[in-house]
This record gives sequence, structure tokens and C-alpha cells, in this order.
Amino acid sequence: MAQFQPALKYRVTEAIFDSKSMLDETNFYHQRQGHPSELTRKLTYIMGDYTKNYPISLMTLGGIGYEGNAMKRAAVELDDPQFTYPVMGRIHKASIVSSTPYTDGVDKPGIGNSKFKIRFQDNWIKRFFIIQSARGIQAYVHEDPQLLGTGEYEYTVSLNAALPTDFCPVSELQSSNAWIDITTAVAESESRTTESKMAMPGMYKNQMGFLRHGFSWAGNSANKVMKISVKTDKGETDVWMDWAMWQYEMEWLSICEHNYWYSRYNRLPNGEVSLKDMLTGKVIPTGSGLLEQIQNKSQYSDLTYDYLTNQIGDALFGLSDTAGMSITLHTGRGGMRAFDRAIKKAGGTFFQSFGQVSDLGSKFVSGTGYNLAYGGYFDAFYHIDGYYIKVKHNPIFDMGKVAMAQQAAGYVHPETGWPLESYRMVFIDDSDYDGQPNIQHVAQKGRAFQHGVIAGLTNMPKSLQVMTNSFNIDNESKATLLSTDQDKSAYTRFKSAGIQILRANRCFDFQCTAGQ
Repeated sequence: MAQFQPALKYRVTEAIFDSKSMLDETNFYHQRQGHPSELTRKLTYIMGDYTKNYPISLMTLGGIGYEGNAMKRAAVELDDPQFTYPVMGRIHKASIVSSTPYTDGVDKPGIGNSKFKIRFQDNWIKRFFIIQSARGIQAYVHEDPQLLGTGEYEYTVSLNAALPTDFCPVSELQSSNAWIDITTAVAESESRTTESKMAMPGMYKNQMGFLRHGFSWAGNSANKVMKISVKTDKGETDVWMDWAMWQYEMEWLSICEHNYWYSRYNRLPNGEVSLKDMLTGKVIPTGSGLLEQIQNKSQYSDLTYDYLTNQIGDALFGLSDTAGMSITLHTGRGGMRAFDRAIKKAGGTFFQSFGQVSDLGSKFVSGTGYNLAYGGYFDAFYHIDGYYIKVKHNPIFDMGKVAMAQQAAGYVHPETGWPLESYRMVFIDDSDYDGQPNIQHVAQKGRAFQHGVIAGLTNMPKSLQVMTNSFNIDNESKATLLSTDQDKSAYTRFKSAGIQILRANRCFDFQCTAGQ
């Protein structure tokens, strides 16, 4: 039986006795003296850098809580998680017909310049007005309406500029037809006045949500050194905790950015929130993100210039202050390709009809002799209605978590294999109106951003020592106030976060359905 040797438990590797007399690379490696050479100790980001992936979180107004290295509270701070804001639409509106006492094919309302009745859902139209139907029939309102027992308002009218043989089609008096007041008309003398009316703002609502994120460490983790060198926002480092904290910051930015885009309003019409914390029973509110607030939505499979032009025109039709309006198109790499292809395809047809266009080729081909380069791409266009559309690459549609889930599930574009989210096109009006941005970050007063350290006996990373200004980094013999007697510490942060598009009707969302 072999004799037990206590010293063996301390041995890391066994000694080597090499009998080979020729010294070459074989016994060099056999003696464990060789190892692969290191090309570099700098970490290579094979999936790219993440520092430009969060455009909404890093907007000037109401960022994530930072401006450089300083804390920042730039969001609009409100007392209550729920908030409202007044919204004014048009000051004019059409009145909708509720019912008619006439029978189509039998009655001829207004024939012989006689008076007839129109029943509306409201009394918005006033006496002595010329009113007109959607199909162009005009009539004169003789008096104030009469309120019927059915809740309808019955008006007495007669056709205007009509021959004795003219009459109003009963189809114009049937339910769901619309009439609108055009102008007033009274006699030359002894006339009586009509009445005015007023439109008042409506009220929209949203709510903010609350975000938490943290991490913990124990023992001597703060002083561990890695075998690689990584680049963070503070420069290069090989300290393990610096690398962990950089990843934590990137995850926090991702949480905030996805919240601003994809969060959904979860308060029911009765004011209740059904989502509750399992431990405390407290409600968990979530606010409406940018995508949910945009109600102008459409889909496309193969984007064309005509479809793009028509959809933009339809979404913004009827707005009174869109002249010279600039819209930012947030999209992924797939959307940029689809946009460029649609413009080029339409432009080729357009320019072909005009024959040779001077200097057009130089926009797409550069260089001299045999050293030529092709590379002209469209990232903007002027809409026929006066809007300027500028394309902006947004990495969240390429590398965000929704895009990653689509890629993993095979919900991809048949041509490129990229996630369909990469082809999503979100047109956002990010202008200022009346001195305030159209997109506003919202936070709870005094709780826009809070963070803290739960200090244990473990070593503290230098960055958190400086941030909290409460740990002894110069005198290790001096005792530190602890929050727990465990050899463990933690860092956590809290953010109240909401985002609001004040004029969401000036924005629209196109989703690609190719291959589905």
C-alpha cells in the first residue's frame, strides 16, 4: 500500500522527469513551458460596440440620469405617476345625421322650395346658417332645433339656390350622413343674429412606470484582475469589477431604451391596475411607450415610393401647420435598404422618362480611370405635401431584444434573414412646439433617479467609493459604517420613467410583413 504523503494536497501540478536529451519544441511543450501567443489582450467585440444603441435614453431632455459624469434630472417632474395634458383639435366639426322621417323612393323633401326636417345627433349647427352635405347638397337653417324625446335634434331647413322641381335625396338625410355649416345668410334689413359656439380642449392621459436594477458582489471581487483588457466608458481596464459594472450600465441603458419604445399602458378604464407585486400586493403601473402612442399604423411587404408617399400623406392630411415640417424616420438596417430601394426604383422610372439627366451619374459613381467606386444611397426625401423626411438608423430595431427574439424564432425577412423589426419604420416628429419638445421624458418629483450602496464587509470598487463619498480609501485601518455584517455588498438604482408624444398624430409606424 502506498504511503500517504500529506504534502500532495498542496500540489498544483506534478513534477516532470523528461529523459529526452534532444531539446526541441516537443519536450518544450511536454514540460508545460509553451502556451499559445497572445495576439492582443484587448477584448474584441465581435457583435459590435453598444455605446450608440440608445438614442431616446440619451436625448438632451430627460436622459437616464447622467450628463457626462454628473447626475442629471432633466425630465419633467410630476407628483403623481398618472398625468394628463390638454389637447386641442379642430374648432370646427361636422354634425352627423341620426335618423330620418322620410322614405327613400317615396318622399321628395324640399320639393317646391318647401321646408323639410333633418335630425342630427347634436345641436352644434346654429340658426341662419347655410349647411352642406358631404355630397354637396346645400340647405338653409330657419330656426333653432327642437329636442325630440329620442334625444335627437330636429332642424327645419329648406334647399338653397334650388328650382321648384329640386328636392333633397333621402339618402342625404339617412343615418351616418354628415352636414357642416358653411356660412350665414340673413335679410338685408330687420335681420336677427345667429349664435356662436365654442370648442374646448380635450384631455389625454398616460402614466409613468418605475424601473429597478442592481447587482451584488462578495469577498475580494472588487480587486480581481482578468486576463483580458476591456474598453469601458472610463477607458481600458483589466479589473474584473470594472468590466462587470460596464455591462451593468449597458443593461440599464437597454432597460430604459426598451421601456421608452415598447412599454404599454396597463391601467384599465375603471382606473385599476391588475398587475400587482406578489410580495406586497402593490400595483405595478406601466406607461405607454412611443410605439403604443402612435396610432397611425400601416404594414408593407415590398415598399414602394407611391405607397410611402400615400401613407405619409394620409397620416398627416388635415393638419394645419405641417408646411416645411421635418420628420425623423427611425429604422434598422433593413428599413434603410427598403427606403433606398423604393426611392431608387421610382427615380429610375422618373428620370428615364426625361432622358439623359446631366451630372446624375456622378452622384453614384466616383473615382477616375479604372479606379471607380459605386456608392450613392438615399437617406431623405421631400414629400409632395411639403414634408422633409430624414432617415436615422436606430440600432434597437437591429440589435434590440425584440429583434433578437424575432431572429431566434425565425420571424425574419425572406431576402436577408434579418429580423422583421429591422425593417420597421417609425416616423417621429421631434420638433419643438410652443417652446416645448414634442417628445418629453416624465419622472416623479424627487424620484427621477435614485441609487445607493448596501455596504457589507467586502472591498468596495473604487468607482462606487468615489460616487458615494462615504468609504475610506485612504485609511484602511479606520472602521467603515456597514449595512450588513455579511462579507457581501450590493448596488441598486431606481428610476421613475415615462415618455409622452404631445402630438402623436404627427407620427406613424410602418411594420414589415414580408414572408409572413
